[in-house]
Amino acid sequence: MWWMLVCLLCLGLARAQDESEQQALRRAVELHQSGHYAEAITEYQTYLKAHPEAAAVRSNLGAALAHEGRYTEAIDEYRLALAAEPSNRGIRFNLALAYYKMSEIEQAIKEFEAVYAIQPASDPERRRLLLLLSECYLRRGDDRKVIALLDPLADADPNDLTLAYLLGTALLDQGQDERGALMIQRILRNGDTAEAHMLMAFTRMKANDKKGATQEVDRALALDPKLPEGYSLRGRLVYLAADLDGAEAAFRKALALDPNAFDPLLWLGTLLRQEGKLKEARSRLEQANRLRPKEIRVRYQLALLSSDEGDDQRAAALLKALIQDAPEYTEAHRSISTIYFRLGRAAEGRQERKIAEEMDAAIQARDQERGRKMRKCNQ
Repeated sequence: MWWMLVCLLCLGLARAQDESEQQALRRAVELHQSGHYAEAITEYQTYLKAHPEAAAVRSNLGAALAHEGRYTEAIDEYRLALAAEPSNRGIRFNLALAYYKMSEIEQAIKEFEAVYAIQPASDPERRRLLLLLSECYLRRGDDRKVIALLDPLADADPNDLTLAYLLGTALLDQGQDERGALMIQRILRNGDTAEAHMLMAFTRMKANDKKGATQEVDRALALDPKLPEGYSLRGRLVYLAADLDGAEAAFRKALALDPNAFDPLLWLGTLLRQEGKLKEARSRLEQANRLRPKEIRVRYQLALLSSDEGDDQRAAALLKALIQDAPEYTEAHRSISTIYFRLGRAAEGRQERKIAEEMDAAIQARDQERGRKMRKCNQ
């Protein structure tokens, strides 16, 4: 009888404890839904101490942490939740979104692609996923993947300005100027937007209209002062105008808004290298290289940096490897020619100089033809 009473008492205590935990969980959800994220986090954590296997609760905790900007902690919770439910698309999407908000683009792409592979085409979240994945591809420089994803959707909703901007940028980067111009026109029909002015700025820059491009960037930034790509492009424009202080300020502003933005990292590193600030230049360029390890422009700047640091042998080796991967990169031929002459390898220097001169002539003829086409598109 005594043992039975003990068992009943333990069972009652367990039920009371379970009810208390369920109340704590309901309170956590209510706090979460009402926007009291810090309090919800505490309640979720309390519940998970007793129920560490509760993947849905752990995912909720990740979402609350993400709302508070605590993305590293959110990622840890999402990964633990996925370990318990590896096929849960919602958790994996939220994990990808946390990486995206931290500007960890490679990890975001990996997780977004995993969701895309298993998400039904009828899922209402499909379009949002495609836009996020396309933006990640664009930031990594994979313009062809952006076009492959978004081109089939371009005519389904002509009023989707985000799609038009992403697709238009990729098309212009790939030299598909006429189709890029169609995306610009689509955006312009929907009013005066920062996106439209940014695309117009890219278009005018391709046509070598630096004044017009600067005006368009300034209009974009007036409409959206927190546009990192606007400051990045403005930095490039004033850099080309030899305003190095203005360029540096613009690139630093872009990086303040997005610390992992590739273009301002590359351009700021380039500018700092040219100014002899080699230590910070290496830091910026190596960060850019981690984001895009195959990017030719970064590899080129790192080769020149090695030369600036006094290591011409390493610079020549880096440039030679670059030329093997991108034989059409004129500046690499020109620079390795100079370095070969310094190293006493005159015959190789003359050969590379001749290649660079021939390529310069071909590029000039091609640019003149493109300029004529772009002016026709903008008329």
